[in-house]
Amino acid sequence: MRTFRTLLLLFLLLPICTNAKVELSQQDFLLLKPAFDEIDKGNLKTAHTQLLTIKKQVRADYARALALSSLAKIELEWTHYETAIPYLRESLQLKALPEDQQISLGHTLAQLYCVQEQWRKCIRKLKQWMQLRPGSISEQDYLMLAQAYSELMQWKQVIPPISAAISLRPVAPENWFQLKVAAYVQLKQWRQAVKAQRRLLNHYPARPDNWRNLVSLQLQNGQQKAALASQRMGYERGILSSAPDYRLLAQMLLQANIPFHAGKVLEKGLKTGILKPNKKTLRLLANCWISAREKKKAAAVLSRLHRTSPSNKVLLELATIQIQLQDWRSAQVSLKKLLTRSKRELPEAQLLLGIVNIKLKQFEEAQHALSVAAKNKNQQSAAKRWLAYLEHILPPAQPPHKSSQGISASDENTSRPY
Repeated sequence: MRTFRTLLLLFLLLPICTNAKVELSQQDFLLLKPAFDEIDKGNLKTAHTQLLTIKKQVRADYARALALSSLAKIELEWTHYETAIPYLRESLQLKALPEDQQISLGHTLAQLYCVQEQWRKCIRKLKQWMQLRPGSISEQDYLMLAQAYSELMQWKQVIPPISAAISLRPVAPENWFQLKVAAYVQLKQWRQAVKAQRRLLNHYPARPDNWRNLVSLQLQNGQQKAALASQRMGYERGILSSAPDYRLLAQMLLQANIPFHAGKVLEKGLKTGILKPNKKTLRLLANCWISAREKKKAAAVLSRLHRTSPSNKVLLELATIQIQLQDWRSAQVSLKKLLTRSKRELPEAQLLLGIVNIKLKQFEEAQHALSVAAKNKNQQSAAKRWLAYLEHILPPAQPPHKSSQGISASDENTSRPY
């Protein structure tokens, strides 16, 4: 209230002291004085009622402008922003107040337009005021202008005022930086967006979303190595610690041909409980170990993946790796399980089963599996080669042994090789 009274007194005294052209007449002064006395006592409602009458009674534009601006300030005291605007606007239109007061009220009107989300009027009035008082512009003024432009989706115009606002603070609030980044993103100026996001992160490094946004922008800008470095740094600092953070880092490491470290990240996530051993995670982990040529680890994960989410594809992958490990019996179990699950013959699986059976010296089963595989044109060539190999390694067939009793002459002659 003291500030309010001081402003009103300034309205009365400043013109008298500085500009004779805007002095109050004795009559207008006596009309205004009772209302100002009520304001001084804190009786704003009474003063408001009196001023509504006084503004029609006073003769000079200056006195009327004082009454109108006083009404506006009372409305502002009551937070009746929408009602205050017409009083301010009418007071300014009279152009009767001293220049400093005119400019100050123009600034207030611009702020009210922004509060009321009348963005175009807010911008117009703010820019007018800034031209008149360039040395008085605060960071809040620049921020207000930037926000108004953003509400109108005029992103190019957002950047100069928000940059100016940020520059006037040793450390600007986080959302100021975010507005600048958003403007660059909307303009698809990715390099500048990355630069602005880096500056934000330097001041606010503890927030995970600031790291995630930097990584996203770097990827959008085609900076894969920088994005990986940022993701890895956030992970190592313990800031990027959610399940999606772990998975993204693993995927990025895998794409960068660093599969072993990708697998280690996923292993840590599973061990600490951050990652759940679901299909998505186990599939990614298996891919990491396969790419890293960690066959035993890959086989263990694929086996776990099949138990979690049974799949013919996973069984075939598992069997293939078991064959590479020369774990013939495990491969045989996987392939038989696969063929039992499937309603089709699966020539590729039959070929692998034939090979495994040869290694286990189960030649009859091998021949059957290879014969089935040979019926398929895609597997025919390989199956025939293995059948030829099987025929080569099989011992020569022995004639059946029969007793000499009861053998006729014709039978004896037939059994001779010659």
